[in-house]
Amino acid sequence: MSYLTRELKPYFERGFMPLINAISKAKIHPNFLTIFGLFLVAVGSYFLYLKAYLLSFVFLLLGALCDALDGAIARKTKQNSPFGAFLDSLTDRFSDALPFIAIALSSQDKVLSFLSLLALVFSFGVSYARARAEGLGFDLRVGFFERTERWVVLLAGALLQQIFLALILLVVGSFLTLIQRVYTFMRLSQGR
Repeated sequence: MSYLTRELKPYFERGFMPLINAISKAKIHPNFLTIFGLFLVAVGSYFLYLKAYLLSFVFLLLGALCDALDGAIARKTKQNSPFGAFLDSLTDRFSDALPFIAIALSSQDKVLSFLSLLALVFSFGVSYARARAEGLGFDLRVGFFERTERWVVLLAGALLQQIFLALILLVVGSFLTLIQRVYTFMRLSQGR
């Protein structure tokens, strides 16, 4: 869990408790919310492809909100399960990829397309490094620029129509976090 998520999560869940309660009472399954969030991100990515930045921001934000709420709803309704966690992680990878693919495909600027694909690769590298370390029995909860931070930068870039600057920040932040995780894992694994 990123620093930003760890610090803000209690406030976020408290602030959204009326919505969490309403969704729970409506008997909406957390897995449906996970899939619906991915759908919203796909729509937002399509608008990003069209360079309709405000619409893109709205749909990407709603998709991110669904992703943020599905776990809270699963815990509240006692519907958390290994499959739900697996589905959430899997759809997160698709949600992470779609905006970068949209940016890369929509641009005539080869540098912008390259940065978008590089941001995608480094973002996946950050996620994979942790997943692989956990698969090997190590806890690798380090990283100053994890998924939450990447989404904040992406959303700000869309809202402010500063995609190029957002991509620079995403590439640099993701790369440094990947290096941080590799270095941390190297030290942890040598200690065994």
